[in-house]
Amino acid sequence: MNTNINRTLLGAMPLAVLAAAVAGLLLAPLVALHAAEPNNTNHDDAKVHGQVAPKVADALQPITLRQAELSGEIGRRIDDLIYKNYMVLDLDRDFVEPFRSRPFTNEWHYIGVGKVIDAGSLFAAYTGDPKVNERTSRLIEDLMKTRDIDGYLGHIKVQPEGRQNYLNWTLHEQEYTVLGLVENGRTCGNAKSLQYAREVADYVLATFPKNPNPEKVCTAGLPEAMLVLYGCTGDTRYLRFAADTRHGNAGAEIKCASLRDWQQTFETKPAHVYVMTARCYAQTDLYRHEPAPQLLNMSRYLRHELLRGDSGGLTVIGSASDGEQFSYTQNGKGAISESCVTAYLIRWLDSLMRLEGDVRYGDIIERTTYNALFAAQDPAGRRLRYFTPFTGPRDYYGNDGFCCPGNYRRIVAELPQKVYYRCADGGVAVNLFTPSKKVIAMEKDRSVTVEQQTDYPSSGHVSIRVSATPPTQFPLRLRIPRWCPKATVQINSETPVVVSPGAQPCELRRTWKPDDVVRLDLPMPWRLIQGRKVQEGKVALMRGPIVYCIGTAQNAELLKKYPDPGELTIDPRTLGEVVPDTSVRPNGRMVTVQALPPGTNAAPVTVVLTEFVDPSGIATYFRIPDLTKAVDDELMSDCFSKSTL
Repeated sequence: MNTNINRTLLGAMPLAVLAAAVAGLLLAPLVALHAAEPNNTNHDDAKVHGQVAPKVADALQPITLRQAELSGEIGRRIDDLIYKNYMVLDLDRDFVEPFRSRPFTNEWHYIGVGKVIDAGSLFAAYTGDPKVNERTSRLIEDLMKTRDIDGYLGHIKVQPEGRQNYLNWTLHEQEYTVLGLVENGRTCGNAKSLQYAREVADYVLATFPKNPNPEKVCTAGLPEAMLVLYGCTGDTRYLRFAADTRHGNAGAEIKCASLRDWQQTFETKPAHVYVMTARCYAQTDLYRHEPAPQLLNMSRYLRHELLRGDSGGLTVIGSASDGEQFSYTQNGKGAISESCVTAYLIRWLDSLMRLEGDVRYGDIIERTTYNALFAAQDPAGRRLRYFTPFTGPRDYYGNDGFCCPGNYRRIVAELPQKVYYRCADGGVAVNLFTPSKKVIAMEKDRSVTVEQQTDYPSSGHVSIRVSATPPTQFPLRLRIPRWCPKATVQINSETPVVVSPGAQPCELRRTWKPDDVVRLDLPMPWRLIQGRKVQEGKVALMRGPIVYCIGTAQNAELLKKYPDPGELTIDPRTLGEVVPDTSVRPNGRMVTVQALPPGTNAAPVTVVLTEFVDPSGIATYFRIPDLTKAVDDELMSDCFSKSTL
């Protein structure tokens, strides 16, 4: 066998050495919209710092896929969100008109137009579709026309001495508008958008210090917006504002503190998960520019609180909130799994993975994406959820605006950046398994084509064709999910090798030639995940990264007699093989199992379990006869606690 297969920790080298090794990769120009170049290899990195090279370079650099390069369930979800949601929004009525007419006089209104611009910009770059680009550009121009001569942008009527700027969510609109405008500039090559971003940001810099009560306004996206603007312009005013200005709605969300100084525990109320993960994410970005060790303390703290074994706050579907607050109870009913939290969990964990190079973060990203995230989208593509409970009925949100629909669109638009990554040593890491094909530029004007063929997550069979002309040596690294006890890897006709999950990815180091094929087989045995806290004594059923549930659509007759399916005792011995189920998604899966209803004389009944994205799902945890057959959730361990960060 001529391939060196070993396990390597990408983040093992000191960050200073890592920074020197790959700093040049971050000096990229603004990315131009490339409708005529769907396979262009010069636009890999969407989240680039246009003018500023970070002092700490990422161990993993995202390689962005375009619409022609991505398919499968991830590609389908993105396309649905673009053409069945974004392209049919009434942008003028719902997102621009409130800024024209300013019908509000109090603080309890939020539109979320900046989040729409952000997602629309990424959708335009992803598709190369002129209609998507034109729609986003028109939204920007129409919104910018609503500004006052002094620069005020808002949907609240102007008040004496500019007091409208001090009401909750006025600033929230402005900060995310800056973020969306920067995204449009750097992904669509629109220099005018960057100028608009500077103008709105400068208005914030001028007005925010005048607020006598800065602790009373929402600032979830404020440091993030200023940092990306600094990265694109090099203007240190934005960096200093992001790092050193006290901000944060202490009354309802988070401690008021500067990004540099922020420290908080969940014993100090409140603990608003969306804002906490957003600020942790911003701290990781500030760390790249000014690597002070304390900037990562809150990420370590939040990560530990999410993953600390039996008492961690991460839920089985990969999200973490109850009534928008942090919770350890594992309650699954009601206002659970806020979509803003789901979105920022993925974004923040990806940032840690890029910094550290530890692809085990991808195990959580995968779980969250295929369950909490995709279940928040109507199978028909149009409606979105604000919350996605895993016990009881789920409702769609009645509006297209506010925070959760906008953050949902933003994170789904970022998924094409989370499949492949460049490694510091010139290698390529595969994080998500999905049908895709990408031409990746390598050193010395060489390129390699990486193509995945798979029906993942329906099965664990993944074929990766690696074609290098001329033959090129580099390591290909594969994330082996922790749910898979033993995987096999085979290259061409060579002897298959058994690999197991662990701290390091599977590394395939060889000279790659045209049409080399890597076959990765990830067996997907059923797992009965031990319930925690209020779910104690019950289990959740998983196969691969997918959580299964009991839904009303497939169990209508059963539920007439037994309306509380969570009280059924399921016999795991009767679990069969999954069968196709296209009722919720193409190539979906379901399984039947026998269960005993409550009562000693009840006869067994047949129950259908469907994938968690089933919108009719009402029960995720249920009883089994023997709890010793259950296993701990493989994600519930802070295995990153000895990280290099």
